[in-house]
Formats: sequence, structure tokens, C-alpha cells
Amino acid sequence: MEKKKPHYDLGTIKATFCKVASLRITKTALSSAEAHGISLQSIVNIIQAMTREQFYKSMTSQWSSAIWQDVYHVPHEGIVLYVKFTTDPEGYLVISFKEK
Repeated sequence: MEKKKPHYDLGTIKATFCKVASLRITKTALSSAEAHGISLQSIVNIIQAMTREQFYKSMTSQWSSAIWQDVYHVPHEGIVLYVKFTTDPEGYLVISFKEK
């Protein structure tokens, strides 16, 4: 299922990921970011600069219709990043951070 309204509050995501120590990111998302020369601090900076206008869609996980994922298309240094957030029992999680 998809919807055109964010499932999660961007302000809360930004507050959660306001420093490297609080960043939760999957290994795959981190590898994708690093492949573009994007450091952990840069990931935090990019998230802090994100706007509601960069929201693309919310969708459910392919494994569970109860798990929502918000997708943003974020311009960064000449490319557009595909940034996806979800939650798990520990809180917010960056699950994708790659070139669109």
C-alpha cells in the first residue's frame, strides 16, 4: 500500500538524528552513502536539511503491511538521494540512503 502523506513526522526524525551518536542506519544504507563519499556526519547534515517538499511517498514494507516506510528524494551535490526511514522496536531507522 502507498500514500502521498508522510507516515512519520519529519521534525521528530530530524530531532532523533541530530548527531552521529544517535544515527541508526542499516549496513546497506551506510554502504550506499559511503559509495558516494557521504560520511556519517554528512548523513546527519543531509537529514537536518531535509524538507517536507522533498517527501515522495509512504509505503508499507514488502514483508508486512503494518510496517510503514517514508521515502524522500533529496538533492545533494548534483545527485538526488533516495532516503527511506522506518521504525523498529528501538525507534527510527534509516534503511536506504542511495542515489535515486
